[in-house]
Amino acid sequence: MLVEERDIAVLIDEIWMTTLGLATHRIEPEQASLPANAETFDGIINITGGWQATVALQIPKPLAARVAGVMFHLNGTAPTTEDMQDAIGELTNMLGGNIKALLAGDCHLSLPAVVEGRGYTVRVPSSHIAERFAFECEGQPAVVNLMSVAPAA
Repeated sequence: MLVEERDIAVLIDEIWMTTLGLATHRIEPEQASLPANAETFDGIINITGGWQATVALQIPKPLAARVAGVMFHLNGTAPTTEDMQDAIGELTNMLGGNIKALLAGDCHLSLPAVVEGRGYTVRVPSSHIAERFAFECEGQPAVVNLMSVAPAA
């Protein structure tokens, strides 16, 4: 296994509590399903080198707004789309960097990308979902997909 589920749980808990002061708790992935028309933000970051992997963090818009508000100390002011993209990109970067540190071999991290919209899918050709982890924060579900191809030779 690329990374253990419990390791992802610890990383998410630590990143969200340390960075945002927000508690998370694990839920089953099927509990994290959102309506097809729900607006989400997906942070995506690639790990290359000894491992080829992609980390995708999917968060519904209300949680993205909450995260941006806390991260950027907006004090009740509504965050812009750019604020939410920046916040999700930063959380994705922290999660990807911490996952990279758990992998054997020489690995490198890309810059994060953030996709925002409704009813889309994220696919990395030639990869499979190695780990799917769902969690909840303030009543909102979120999902981390760790997609991988076989380790580089």
